[in-house]
Formats: sequence, C-alpha cells, structure tokens
Amino acid sequence: MSAKANSKREHILKSAMGLILTVDFRALTLDAVAKEAGVSKGGLLYHFPSKDALLQGMTVYSFDQFTELFHSYAEQETRNQGKWCRAYIQASKHDLKHNGTLSTGVMSSALLEQAFVDSINNSYNYWFRKMNEDGLDPVSVNLIRLAIDGLYYSAMYKIEPLDDAALDAVFDRLLKLTDKGEDL
Repeated sequence: MSAKANSKREHILKSAMGLILTVDFRALTLDAVAKEAGVSKGGLLYHFPSKDALLQGMTVYSFDQFTELFHSYAEQETRNQGKWCRAYIQASKHDLKHNGTLSTGVMSSALLEQAFVDSINNSYNYWFRKMNEDGLDPVSVNLIRLAIDGLYYSAMYKIEPLDDAALDAVFDRLLKLTDKGEDL
C-alpha cells in the first residue's frame, strides 16, 4: 500500500475513533465515519470494505499505538526495577488524557469474532508479562493493572470518569507503587 493510501487509512481510523470518543459507540456507522473523515463512502469502502473490517482496523491500530507509547515510555526510564510498570502507567495516563485510543480498541474488539479477539489479547499478555518481569511485588503489579483497567472502563462507559486532577492523583499514587518499599 502506498504512503498516501496508508495516510488516508490512518485518517479514516482516527476519524472513526474520534466519532466514538466524542459521541458514542452507537454512532459508528460507515456513513457517519465517511462524513467525519471527509471522504466518500466509496473511498471508505476502498480501505474498509465492511464495518467489521473497520472495527478490526481500529482495534489493531489502537493496540499498536498503545504498544508504541508503552515502549516509548520504557525507553525513557533510567531505573530498571519497575520500568515496565511505570511505562504502562505513563502510557495509560497519556492515552486516557489525550485520545483514549486503547478505549476504542477495547470497545471495537468486543464486537469482533473471538478468534480475532484472542489474537489481540496477545498485546495485553505482552504488556503484563513485561510488567511481571519488573522485579516488583506481584500484588503491586496487579493493583496497577486492575486500577488502570478500571480507569479505562470508567472513561469508556462514562461511569463517573475522573476529572484531570483526580486522574493525576491516581496515576501519581500508582507510580509510587513502583518505588521499592512503597505501599498504597
């Protein structure tokens, strides 16, 4: 696929994800996505021949984007112990505050065939395997993972999502769990 086609495909994916995040998941129709992206429906169908193909594209794109962010934060770490947990916390904080990419991927995957979902679960397994190799107490690692899962679900389903100050405070506390000897 050419660079121009890849760019258009990414633009469509971002538009679809933006539609979900600003309106809701039920707003996701091929017509609405084409309008949001400023492309014809035929142009959309060229890249994504069905709604399932669009959902798969969004899911893969969101997990890939999050994994890149995860690695980017890990590369910036100067301390090895807890590095992957801190990277996961920082990537999640950035994602939740700026674009909610992973939220749309999780929502999209819920509508896909189980075999596809199983392959996407490999991303989660990779992140958590890295976190469990961090040399931190396994209970702390699980608290970090489950707290962030809860933040995503709260934001995704608009169930009392936290304001920025509260979100920052939660992420700061989670980061303390990655320091040796720190508790909640």
